[in-house]
This record gives sequence, structure tokens and C-alpha cells, in this order.
Amino acid sequence: MFAAALVGVALVPRPGEAQLRVVATLPDLYVLTRAVAGDAATVDVVARFGQNPHDMEVRPSHMLLVRRADVLVRNGLEEDAWIDVIARGSNNPKAQRGSPNVIEASQGVEILKVPTGRVDRSMGDVHPSGNPHYTLDPANLPIVTRNIAAGLARVAPEHARVFEANRDAFLEKVAAADQRWKALLAPFRGARIVSHHDSWPYLYRAFGFVEGGIIEDRPGIPPSPQHLAALIRRMREAQVKVILLESWYPPDIANLVARETGAKVLVVPQTPGAINGTDDYVAHLDYIVTAIAHTLS
Repeated sequence: MFAAALVGVALVPRPGEAQLRVVATLPDLYVLTRAVAGDAATVDVVARFGQNPHDMEVRPSHMLLVRRADVLVRNGLEEDAWIDVIARGSNNPKAQRGSPNVIEASQGVEILKVPTGRVDRSMGDVHPSGNPHYTLDPANLPIVTRNIAAGLARVAPEHARVFEANRDAFLEKVAAADQRWKALLAPFRGARIVSHHDSWPYLYRAFGFVEGGIIEDRPGIPPSPQHLAALIRRMREAQVKVILLESWYPPDIANLVARETGAKVLVVPQTPGAINGTDDYVAHLDYIVTAIAHTLS
């Protein structure tokens, strides 16, 4: 223990060293990158906490932020497709696709719901490379944080041991929390859950839930009356108790479905920081897991 403490002291960057500037595109990547980087880098985020990334409006301030970046951390599955416009406008060669300074956080993750066949805009905000919400499964974090740590070390090899030590400490904290989450949700394995948007397949897989339906029949497009009628019928038959509503969506349709089925609408933060007190990874999952357990009990 004493030796480990000495190593930790030795790995802290020296005062006065020029800090690495890292920009993450999305809040979930921001909290993971901050955990890995620690004091060896400054980390900023493009999308605001609580902002639906599909509604992102590119601004000159975003380009200025990325222009100053040494490293860019991106989702890798087009959840942040607007970052290409920002990167080009920044005139920062380090932030362009293919640069060794760009970290594609999804590399190596088993991606769910990869579309088959032709994908076009008539299908709504479909992600051609698969569902991008992979950080909602704690089991994916060893891969995601490995990508982040390796990418940071590629640019700042002098801090490689710092990044790896921070990563190990973070994963240990998440593993302890994951045991708690799984124990809390164990009585509800197999429960069917409906959501407004298709945000949760990785969370369902992690904790043994079953997707009971999605209010949107096409991502980002209001559902048709026929789709809602069929969903309500299935929910009644399956006695679905919970509708997950991402905090940035209006509640009107979810409330209508809840009235027709007897389910409860649970407003949850799909990304860290979207609701007060959820601004790190463990606090974010704590909020979601506790809310679901309370509603299902």
C-alpha cells in the first residue's frame, strides 16, 4: 500500500508542465476522459450537459474550442456526426478524422442494433453503424477507457503511467458500484421496459431487462397513431410498468401512453449531468438504477 502511494505521488505531473488539452464531443465521453486523464490534462466537452445531441447547433465557439485541442475524443458511431463540421471549421489538423490525435471511443465494443439493408433520412435519425449509447453498459467501460488511455498516451507518452493508473482506479470504482447495481436490480430481471427513444439497449443487456417497445417508430420523428395504438396494446398485454423518458424530450406522448396503460413515466438522464447530481459516471448510473428499482418495486 505504501509503495503504491509512493508510485501515485511520482506519477502526478509536475507543476508548470504544459497540460494536454483534450476535447470530448459528448458528456459521457467527457466524464470518462476526465477520469482517465486526471490532473495530466484539461478536458472540455462540446455538447452541453442535458443537451440532446441530435439538436446540436454548430457555433463558432465550438470551432474555437476544438482549434485549441491536442486530442479529440469522439463517439465513433455518429452520435456526434456534427463534430466533422466543427473539426473542419477549426482548421486544427489534430482534430480531423484519421489523425492519431483523434480517439474513436467505440473501437472494440460489441455494437448492438446495427441496421441491415439501406438506411436513409426517411427512416429518421437512424445510426448506420449501430446504437451509439454503449457507455450505459458498465461492461463496456474497460474497452472504452482503454481506447481513451491509449489515445492520450499516444499523444503524451510521458503521462502513460498516469493514465493507466487513473483508469485502473476508475474501473475498480465502477466494478464495486456495478455489484451494487446488479444486486438492487436482480429481483426485476426479465421486466419489460418501454422508452421514448431507443437509448437503452446496452442498459437492458447489462441488467437483464427486456425491451417492451419504443414510443418513436422512427428515431426523432413523432409516432403515428397506428404505432401508438399497437404499442399500447402490447404494453397492456405484457403489463409494462415503466416508460423511460429521456430528460430532454417533452413528456406529452409518454404521459398519454402511461394513462392508457397504467405504466409510470420515469424521467431519466440519458447522459451524465442532464439532471443535477449526475455529473460523473457512477452518480449517473446510480440515479438511473435507483429510479428504475424504486418504480418496479
